[in-house]
Amino acid sequence: MFETSKEALLSNLQAAHDSYYNVRVFTGPTLYFHERALATRDKLDQFPELCYALLVSWGMHRLGPDGPKMVDFPEFRQSLKVVWPKVRSLRSAYPANVGEENWGVLRDIFNELRCMRSDCRLVGNSKVMAHLFPNLIPPIDRRYTLKFLLGTTTISRGCEKEWLRLRQCLEEFFYPISLDSRFRSKVTEWQANKAIFQWDTSELKTIDNLLIGIAKIQSPKSYISAPEELATFK
Repeated sequence: MFETSKEALLSNLQAAHDSYYNVRVFTGPTLYFHERALATRDKLDQFPELCYALLVSWGMHRLGPDGPKMVDFPEFRQSLKVVWPKVRSLRSAYPANVGEENWGVLRDIFNELRCMRSDCRLVGNSKVMAHLFPNLIPPIDRRYTLKFLLGTTTISRGCEKEWLRLRQCLEEFFYPISLDSRFRSKVTEWQANKAIFQWDTSELKTIDNLLIGIAKIQSPKSYISAPEELATFK
């Protein structure tokens, strides 16, 4: 389904990467809490609070009557406590060795996590899981991921539908890109310069960065001042 999208990205890797880093708007708390959440992903006593702050810094909670709204922190923390034993079981999984048992665990975690008040889970839960499993899950958003892959920002509501959409994006786009020799050559080069390319914190996050970069090339006016979709998630 995503063959055209894969080739479009793989044919423009350097241009998309340059585009992402040429506009240095992803700094301050957006980067700080991203790095802190990743650094504490094995620590149940620290990760929930830092990930909660990360989600706010990425635009997942907005003041006022409109815009996305997160659940209260105790509910978010409790949902992480519930899934934590399963989280630990996936530490050695990578795109090249994900099996059906791993997919089942990921589905269970996706279903149990609670970060947004709305019944739309794909955007928020993918961001949490991207910090729990940076080698397995990228952050998914409407403006960049879904628009590029599907040509729409609309999400079919319902936990199972949203999980299947996430799995499809992983199996048919992100994982094949991550295993492609053209990407592997470039990502090795970029990750050797982490002091410059600070957002290339994992291979799948790098692919997410490339999607943002290519969106800027295709439609400069759509490029927003935060790395995630800030539209209403009701």
